Amino acid sequence: MADLLLEIGTEELPASVIENALEQLQVAVTQRLQDARIAFGEVETFGTPRRLILVVHEVAESQPDMVREVRGPAANVAFDAQGNPTPAAHGFARKQGVDVAQLEIVHTSQGDYVMARVFERGKSTVEVAVSILPEAIRCLTFPKMMRWGSGNLRFCRPIRWVLALYGDEVVPFELDGIQSGNRSRGHRFLAPEEFEVRTPADLFRQLGERYVLYDHRRRREAIREQANRLAEQVGGRILWDDALLDEVTHLVEYPTALLGRFDSAFLSLPEPILITAMKKHQRFFAVADGMGKLLPYFVAVRNGNDYCLDVVREGNERVLTARFNDAHFFYERDRQQPLEAFVGELKRIVFQEKLGTMADKTARLAIVAREIAQRMEIDPLLAERAATLCKADLATEVVMELPALQGVMGREYALLSGEDVAVAQAIAEHYMPRFAGDALPDSPLGRLLAVCDRVDTLAGYIGALQIVPTGSGDPFGLRRAAQGAVQILTAVEGTPRLWALVEAAARAYAQQGVDMTEEGLRLLAQMFSQRVEALLQDEGIRYDVVQAVLAEERVEPFAAWVNARMLNALPVERLTPVALAATRVRNILKGGEAARLVLTAILRPPSEWLAQVDTSLFQHDEERVLYQLAVEHQEKMGEVANRFCGEDLFTLLEIFTEPVNRFFDAVLVMAPEESVRRNRLLLLAGVDALYRYIGDFSKLVV
Repeated sequence: MADLLLEIGTEELPASVIENALEQLQVAVTQRLQDARIAFGEVETFGTPRRLILVVHEVAESQPDMVREVRGPAANVAFDAQGNPTPAAHGFARKQGVDVAQLEIVHTSQGDYVMARVFERGKSTVEVAVSILPEAIRCLTFPKMMRWGSGNLRFCRPIRWVLALYGDEVVPFELDGIQSGNRSRGHRFLAPEEFEVRTPADLFRQLGERYVLYDHRRRREAIREQANRLAEQVGGRILWDDALLDEVTHLVEYPTALLGRFDSAFLSLPEPILITAMKKHQRFFAVADGMGKLLPYFVAVRNGNDYCLDVVREGNERVLTARFNDAHFFYERDRQQPLEAFVGELKRIVFQEKLGTMADKTARLAIVAREIAQRMEIDPLLAERAATLCKADLATEVVMELPALQGVMGREYALLSGEDVAVAQAIAEHYMPRFAGDALPDSPLGRLLAVCDRVDTLAGYIGALQIVPTGSGDPFGLRRAAQGAVQILTAVEGTPRLWALVEAAARAYAQQGVDMTEEGLRLLAQMFSQRVEALLQDEGIRYDVVQAVLAEERVEPFAAWVNARMLNALPVERLTPVALAATRVRNILKGGEAARLVLTAILRPPSEWLAQVDTSLFQHDEERVLYQLAVEHQEKMGEVANRFCGEDLFTLLEIFTEPVNRFFDAVLVMAPEESVRRNRLLLLAGVDALYRYIGDFSKLVV
């Protein structure tokens, strides 16, 4: 056994693609080795800006030998009546490379057939790797692909060399004019010459000698250790940002951290401006004291050694000073007028060509936020004010220079302008969560504004324009917007109702001459259902429970979340009787006349069905009992459902189990008389609507 090594040498790769490319490479190679029946041990991947490395340890020298059983023609076709082989048998044997005398007859359920046992000697690992490795490279995908020269290979950046070894043997193949070999390169500036690699183990030793810290995990820790040490020298600590640390890790091959300083006068600027300028423009780490207050220092990471480090430090300090001077100028310009003055400038910023400007969006948000706030016991005037100002900072010079500060600067400018603290906090929070795993808004007003903003975007793009994400493409971030809305709506009780928000957004759009379509509403409902489904599955809710609570077309996220957790936790002996009774009701409403009658059952409350029931047509006591029970409990169950009390709602539904079963045992629902038949279906539709306050129990596996 020996190690299989692949190194793909490239021009500098974007930092954001390296780890994903390594994962793809590992899957592609290991899957192909498994398919080729080659045994192997541990698999490791390493990445730098200039190389993707994969090493498979303890790879078998060859495939195992194999005997294949190949079925041929039917026995009565392969042999004549005297048992002599026919031309069909000879042709089959010749094709399989065996003597006709070696053919066997096997008995199957389809009849007797001839069978050949074909011996295949296993290929060597090098022979197999010759095709596996280039295939694995070609199948890698990136957000942006490119071709270069006259070749056809599409990759993220031009490939400059390919090193492929099995033990000390080269795996020879050609990749779009690039011949694989046993040569690699060191650090671009400190050791640019090619060097020969004899074995996989030699590569890692030689890279270390040539200023390449090839293991991105070790490189990350080296940056962290060096930066912490430098910050401690000035009595501070690094304000670590994991995303920035990952990015810097993948921007360098040989990291050397350096401590820089800037004029303490810049500390008069809001800290978010300083931190964001360091992070976004320069990839610097900010330094703070023990209380978290910024110090006039930063840590940068150089791709190289400590040669002339003072010169590099001085250059970084000059560039950062220029950035801070710009930020100071923009900040002082913005402060010359209150935040409200920038609202008018939003007319110059397009939200979406057919949906108007950011000023139009702000006007819609103000209408919706004021309306929904009244239902949430939030001051509607504060809600309207926060909605009016929430996008104003987009027109400020600081945010135009540093877009990552949208919302953050809105809060700063709102406070400087004397706005209510709750309004300022909501302005900052309405962009949260910004990404997966981000914190949710803390304040009720912030949650309201955050959901209003996302629902407005989704209602416009999907509900009105029917623009939906396709496959992995989501250029407008609609999935992220829907996911954020669902996360907020399921976070705490008392958040606004989703479809009340959608209806309010639709009315606000209509006032601006934009109408939502029925197809758009269907697509919007589908988008929200998918996001709720993903949320519930991430929480470990059973698949059948998820499907049950999402049976309604227009799912209410908080209700679905509460009901799913409740159903998932119920003991089977308690859940089963209710589910079976509800399923009996649901099943009879699914087909034929019943289906036509209750086609819109999921959109109608129980009272609308029960109000149509004619008690004079009852012929059995079981009908009267079930009807009376439904009428007596419908109002209370509606109130319980509106309070999202899933356990209490289920307890009320348990009362219906015995009456429902007795009804079906005694009553012929599909009676010959049309009026009686329809009356019984109306009664069952009302009972079904009560069950569907929780979900469609027929989808549960019990």
